[in-house]
Parts: sequence; structure tokens; C-alpha cells
Amino acid sequence: MIASLRRLGFLACALLATPLSFATDTPTSREMWHGAVELQYAELSAASERLEASAARFCQSPDEALRQRLENDWMSAYQAWQAVRFIQFGPVEQNSRGWQLQFWPDRKNLVGRKVGIWLKATDAPDVEDIASDSVAIQGFPALEYLLYDDAMDDQVLSEPAACDLMQAITTHLADTTSALHRDWQAFGEHYLETADYTETTLASAIQSLEILEDKRLGEPMGLKGAPANGYLAEAWRSGKTVRLVESSLEGLRTGFLPGLTTLLREADALPLAEAFRDQLDKTLAQASELSPGLVPALDDEAAFRGLQSLYLDISQLRHLLGNEIAGELGLVRGFNSSDGD
Repeated sequence: MIASLRRLGFLACALLATPLSFATDTPTSREMWHGAVELQYAELSAASERLEASAARFCQSPDEALRQRLENDWMSAYQAWQAVRFIQFGPVEQNSRGWQLQFWPDRKNLVGRKVGIWLKATDAPDVEDIASDSVAIQGFPALEYLLYDDAMDDQVLSEPAACDLMQAITTHLADTTSALHRDWQAFGEHYLETADYTETTLASAIQSLEILEDKRLGEPMGLKGAPANGYLAEAWRSGKTVRLVESSLEGLRTGFLPGLTTLLREADALPLAEAFRDQLDKTLAQASELSPGLVPALDDEAAFRGLQSLYLDISQLRHLLGNEIAGELGLVRGFNSSDGD
């Protein structure tokens, strides 16, 4: 999945290197953002279709090799979602699609309870059943439960109840992400013609960093006034929390940075874009060096120090974008962006 993001990153580098000789030929920041995000949604849709096919293959002829491929395809699709998660407006808001893809945080273990109910159901669920049920059963965390939760030790994934549920969820994911891709394409004209979406895109990226710092790392690590609690982390069952963080950072570099650079160049503030790029690269390098899971690091002093360094790097990234860059561009944020208002 990281390789896929880096292929998209080559496009971002090309966009950043576009000659500035002819201003009329230079894409605007919103044009760059819309095009980059369209590619990210396309990758999410394609990865979700691969996951759907992988689940079907496993259930038809289960073996260890197909199980490993299924887990890899789940992770790749989940990472593709993380990469474009900084977009928190537009089509992803329709029908709570973001929540459908990832119900989190799950403080009451609703995912586990919902999966348990369906595994005991008399009739096998189809995609319509999943689509009409709670968001807790519709996305990547529900699949993670089926693939990794200790409770599944007593139930083989290839058994009909588990396989039927898994296939219904993966089909729902494929349908949802395909619709999301199409709707983002259709959203393009309105997005490009509406000047306010420049500020909206900036605010959305800032909010994504706030969530990354405070909710995705700070709370599970015990840095927000309460004891550490690994169950608050994303992907704690699979031990992939840090890899998802890394994918979100890759997504910002691929999908957000090129448009931001154009915007700051127009504002004669290119050094801020370079500072953000350098800090983002530093943070990505730090994330890539860490073990994939967060929970084991809570009981390992050296590993926890590594997580703290990542947390501080993300905090600096958030400050650069939310304070220095936002201030330079005149972005007024008179609200708590975590409220989603």
C-alpha cells in the first residue's frame, strides 16, 4: 500500500516541479487538490474491490496463502482510506460514509458486539442487511475483528457464518468507495468554482492533524490527562496503528502538499511550504522506523520514546499548518475544528 501511495507521490513531485513561466498554465491550488484527491479515491475504490475479490476467493477455497493475501488486501485498502482521510467534507459526509468506512473510536466495543450478533444470526447477511445496519458493522474495523480478534479463535474464519458476514461487509465497502470516487468526480465543478473550498480544504487538513495528534496518538498513549489505554487506538487488534498513521502522513504529502505549495507560492510565502514539506518528511521518516503497533510500546520504554518522538513531530506539523501557515493565509478559525462545525 505504501508503494501505491508513493506512486501517487511521484505525481505530486511532478506537480511541485511544474515550471512557473506561464502563470495561466499553472493549475490552481483547488485544481491540484481535486485532481490529487480523485486519484486517492480511485486507489481506495480499486483496493476495496481487490479486498472484496480476495474475501470471495478465500471463502471459496480457504487456505493459509489465501488467508495471508486476504489480510494483506485488508491492510492495503485500510491504508488507502487513511491516505485520503484528511478530506472531511463533500461526498464523504453523505450518509456518514466516513463512519461507514471506519467506526472509531469504539469506546463501548460496539464493533465486537455487532459482529457477535451477526455471527449468531439464523440467516446469513447480504450486502443490503449490512448497508441498513449500524456503521459499527460496515467497515474496516469489523473486518479487523473477524481477521484478528482473540474471540475468533473459537470460530474458524472459513466457516459459513463468518465468511458470509465478511463477504457482505467487503461488498458494502466496495460499493461505498466506488460511489465515493464517482461522487468526488461529480463534485469537481462545484469545488473548483467555489472559492470558500480553499479555506475548507485547509481547515480539513488542520483538523486531520489535530485528530492524529490528540485522538489517534495522544489519548491511547495517555498524554491527554487520562491513563494510557491501547484499546482507544485504531487497529489495536491487528497491531497496525502506526502503519495507519504513516499512511495518513503519506496521503497528506501526496494529496495535500502540492496544492498547499501552490497556494503559498501565490502568497509569496514559499518558505512556509518548504518548512511544512521538510517537517512532513521528518515525521514520515520517524513513523517508518517504528514498529507497526502502538499497544506493545505502552509497556516498552524504548518503544514508547519512539512514539513520543512521533507525537512531537506531528505536533510540530500541526503547529506549522494550523498556526503559521493558516495565519499567513488569513485563515480564521474561530471554532474548535474537532467539533466538525
